[in-house]
Amino acid sequence: PFWLKCLAARSAAMAQRPSVIGKSSGHAGPKYSQLHVHPPPLRAPKVPWKELALSVGLFVIGITFLLTGARLSWTTSLSEAMPVTLLGALCFIPGAYHSFIFAMIFSKVPGYSYDMITTINQ
Repeated sequence: PFWLKCLAARSAAMAQRPSVIGKSSGHAGPKYSQLHVHPPPLRAPKVPWKELALSVGLFVIGITFLLTGARLSWTTSLSEAMPVTLLGALCFIPGAYHSFIFAMIFSKVPGYSYDMITTINQ
């Protein structure tokens, strides 16, 4: 039948040319070979100094309260040391986390950026 010959000719023609969607011809050319590469930024991003001070402050206050809670638990009772220890843990955990991120950013470890730090809106 005629329609079967047309279908076979069309499928043979479609197999020879690359599809617009999905397949590519394999030859991108020199003009488009570096499309996925991003240029380096013109300026370094601004350091969020308030957030750095807050994270280091939380880290230091957390360590201070944790050490005070440990000293209180050794000298007095655990029930008197528990509030100070919990306050120290609440300050230490976010302070240590954000201070670590800042340390990785300053040492230029790939994968760490200032986008990982939440900023204080004014």
